[in-house]
Amino acid sequence: MDNLARKHEQANPHLEYGQIVSAGGTVMVATTFGDIEAKRAVSCLVRPEEGDSVLLSVDAEGGVWVLSVLVRAGNSPTALELEGDSVLQVNGGSLTVAPETELNCITGKAALQSTEVEVAAGSVSLTSRIFTSNIERVKKVAGTVDDISREFTRRVNNYFRFTKEHEDCQAESRRQLVDETMTIHSKNTVIVSEEHVKIDGELIHMG
Repeated sequence: MDNLARKHEQANPHLEYGQIVSAGGTVMVATTFGDIEAKRAVSCLVRPEEGDSVLLSVDAEGGVWVLSVLVRAGNSPTALELEGDSVLQVNGGSLTVAPETELNCITGKAALQSTEVEVAAGSVSLTSRIFTSNIERVKKVAGTVDDISREFTRRVNNYFRFTKEHEDCQAESRRQLVDETMTIHSKNTVIVSEEHVKIDGELIHMG
């Protein structure tokens, strides 16, 4: 029992202040007893930078751990760094991320899974090489819609379009193919052609 007590007493750590000398592959810290190599504790989420003042845990067996960054020396951004797969989980409440200027997400792949998503923004810009969507139902309400594309293809089973006032179509050439019946119904119909008008059919009724 005395031996176990002495070993436990020798391993008891004490706290020490230090300053980061280098933070590359290994972390070197300047202390009152010289420069020593230290490891970053799992609880120390802020990545130490050169010149930072830190709090150390030092034990008699040579274990040195950086517990926290106390003072940032320069103006470099504060980096929260985790090793391996990580999960941020909030139980019994919500999570709000509220940066004062910008929120940036940079990753190779991102996924969002939610039963309901709301986005409110003054302006939205999307730039992508390929955009694919699979949606059961789409409802869109807009004051003005302006679509610009080099080529546009739409395939539907039934297509209904209701224009309350004026509809204008301008094209260099236009072709409509209808397998069965095409009906045009209007109060007045005007066809104006600068050159030829051709009506070709097996049976033509006029009047």
